[in-house]
Amino acid sequence: MADIRNGHGRVGDGLSTAEEVIDKDTVVEEIGGHEVTVVTGRVLLHALAPDGRALCGQDSDQLVPNGQAWDTGYLPHIPRCDTCVTGARSDAPAPGPGATGMDIRLAHDSAEEAAAAALLRDVMAEHDLRRWMFTDLVTVDADLRGGHSHPLTISAKMLLRDPGSTLAVFLHEQLHWIDGPGVNDAIAEARTRWPDPPPSPAGCHDAESTWGHLVVCALEYQALSDVLGPAAATDVLAQHKHYTWVYEQILGDPGWFAGLLDRHGVHMPEQPPVPRRYFGGDWWTALPPSTAEG
Repeated sequence: MADIRNGHGRVGDGLSTAEEVIDKDTVVEEIGGHEVTVVTGRVLLHALAPDGRALCGQDSDQLVPNGQAWDTGYLPHIPRCDTCVTGARSDAPAPGPGATGMDIRLAHDSAEEAAAAALLRDVMAEHDLRRWMFTDLVTVDADLRGGHSHPLTISAKMLLRDPGSTLAVFLHEQLHWIDGPGVNDAIAEARTRWPDPPPSPAGCHDAESTWGHLVVCALEYQALSDVLGPAAATDVLAQHKHYTWVYEQILGDPGWFAGLLDRHGVHMPEQPPVPRRYFGGDWWTALPPSTAEG
């Protein structure tokens, strides 16, 4: 897998970077009648010498080189190994308030993916999206249709439509990372109000997914409204060709959906969250196509 370097250099003769998974959390979720194991965590960055060994002596089987030069400007919110920082005679970046950058990677290193990643970077440079960055790693995949949240993977074509669509799909997939009892309670209320939602493409692949998306898409509308304003958010979401019934409900009565989220305490964090990453295979490739939605 290739990656975008966020303006920093590629590995030359100097030190390179490797990732160690920390703060792991494993949960089993039911998606489309299938049990799926989802593992998330954070990463700790280590400095690698030209021979591939970590300066701190960490075992290589615990590390994943990422092809990035050892650079304090690279994703400064990610912690560095103290011993590697000392050994590299460099300063660890000052800790930020959360996600201060995005690790954007290309699935196939194609021109289309590079163009889509560049547009995503432009959108992120224009808007401060840290409050909605629950995960800091996204892959752009020209072969994918749509998007997935775990791991956060987005179709290049979706990102290339226009800046508004780029912003919306990025926020949408990030907001799938919000969880907790309040989310489940809001979904239960949506289930009671709309016991028989329409199938795809007006709704989702099944009713359970549609009820969940009534909550996620309501959060998406709120996030877009915060970033662009309510009128522009409405214009962007009204142009979507998928989940059209879901968006019609939200745009038709945004006040009710704001109340739904308030009643169950489903809110955006006031401060940027500490971003996590998904670890493991692309679990959605093993599901029937109709259930593998983002």
